[in-house]
Amino acid sequence: MKIAIGGMLKNEMKQAILKADPEAEAIITTDMGAVPMLKNGQADYYFGACESGGGAAISILIGMIGYSKCCTVCKNGGKPNKEEIQKYVLDGKICFGMTVSNIEETVSVLMEVLKAHL
Repeated sequence: MKIAIGGMLKNEMKQAILKADPEAEAIITTDMGAVPMLKNGQADYYFGACESGGGAAISILIGMIGYSKCCTVCKNGGKPNKEEIQKYVLDGKICFGMTVSNIEETVSVLMEVLKAHL
């Protein structure tokens, strides 16, 4: 599984991904850099973090990949919901935004769901 990482706290995001799945390939890039990676198969998913989970984390991806492929999996003040994340993955979402304050827990749940759907 190849995951492009953008947004805030990219190194923390990478460490959370590798903790959840040491075999994953976590690629630090930018939101703009992730777009061609997703389109040409260099990355399977995009994870981005910002203060709200839905603004700077995924706004460029929404505009360039399409709203139907993007979602926020953890909003400010919230916790990741495994059932909701499963629905997003089954709906074909590949770009995931989350809050910087809950990267580790959100990535853990998200990776568990993604690995189960491989």
